[in-house]
Amino acid sequence: MAQHQFTVRIRYSECDPMGIAHHASYPVWFEMGRTELCRSAGVAYRDMEELGAFIAVARLEVRYVHPIRYDDEVEICTTLERATRVKAIHAYRVLRAGLVVTTASTTVACVGPDGRPREMPEPLRRAMGVSEA
Repeated sequence: MAQHQFTVRIRYSECDPMGIAHHASYPVWFEMGRTELCRSAGVAYRDMEELGAFIAVARLEVRYVHPIRYDDEVEICTTLERATRVKAIHAYRVLRAGLVVTTASTTVACVGPDGRPREMPEPLRRAMGVSEA
């Protein structure tokens, strides 16, 4: 399946008072991973929105294995695990110096401007390898 990886240096604003990355920062990094994974396949999220398609997170699971701290440099690895015409499942690994510190998964659904499920636009389905059948 498709994969994307990028580096993040933990900023002070992403930490709690003890200097540990706050749990609320992780979903932001996961969204960045999904967005860049799409972009690397030739699909910009802005283009999907112009077609009336929006991605809504339906499920998020995170396992925090080791803390990461202010100024740590981490790799965010995003993998498209499975996709249908309406939803996609992504897996994430956060690594610090090669050590897996966090694992996660999301299920996202494509919705229209009314918030109801709809098929993903054809360019996104093609980029994710979703068959027309």
